[in-house]
Amino acid sequence: MKYFGQFGILVYLATLTATGSAQIVNSSHFEVHSSNQSFSEQVNQILEAGYSKASAYYQIDLPQKVQVFVTTDAFEFDRLVGSNLPDWSIACAIPEQNLIVLKSPDRYHYRKELSEVLYHELAHIFLGKALGSLSLPLWMNEGLAVWFSEKWGWGEKILVARAVLTGSIFPLGRIDSLDYFRASKAQLAYALSFLAVSYLETQYGQGAFLKLVNGYRAGQNLNQAFLSVTGLDYISFQKEFEGMVRKRYNWMAILSDSMVLWTGLALLFVLLYFVKKVRTKKILRRWEREEKGLAPRDSDFY
Repeated sequence: MKYFGQFGILVYLATLTATGSAQIVNSSHFEVHSSNQSFSEQVNQILEAGYSKASAYYQIDLPQKVQVFVTTDAFEFDRLVGSNLPDWSIACAIPEQNLIVLKSPDRYHYRKELSEVLYHELAHIFLGKALGSLSLPLWMNEGLAVWFSEKWGWGEKILVARAVLTGSIFPLGRIDSLDYFRASKAQLAYALSFLAVSYLETQYGQGAFLKLVNGYRAGQNLNQAFLSVTGLDYISFQKEFEGMVRKRYNWMAILSDSMVLWTGLALLFVLLYFVKKVRTKKILRRWEREEKGLAPRDSDFY
């Protein structure tokens, strides 16, 4: 994989050079390659801002610049990262190569803001550097990247609640097969991964995830690392988390949320206002017609 990626980079750079479309933007921590100068500058600016945030969280600096390549088609993307990623992938980070590869938003639809996509991949780079040759379960890796980069909104809440209602929730361990998921199932996997990391941070204290990583790096296995941070072994934590999801993300819990309640009341007030306004107009129109001695129309009644 590593050799293939390096060969792909050389071919990609040669192609850009041959076509005269090579645009490289350098900064302190990144080197962005694409055929669009302004987009390269935008990517670089976002990543530099993300670097400060990631460095502060992980308490490390990257030893060398991250290479960022923006590809214009699926063939270029696969040539750089391999052909094993699902079609719905729009970006990939390869920490051992200090490499981030993007599909160009000019050609592909991004469901997230560019900053979220870039922060997500940058989080993978930093976590990879922190772990070295070690690896974590995929839900932890992806969960931290989503937690680092995105905002938790109503779309995600509804997605999880629908999965709870339909019995579609699956264990965190199954997320290791993420690359084989269809797009809709992958969205749920990312949401659950985010929730699990967020639950760690809120239930067991800020920095709990990083404590797990540090314990793992120090030689603890996953059970030992989870026991030291949460008081639960790895399997027990997953069961506790799943129970929380089923309890918190059902429709009754969401509908009883105070924000939902007040939002619903506000919408009801607006609806009643417009209904009253329409009815008042009809009454005034009917009175006007009656004053002129005209028969009222059916639409003047309600």
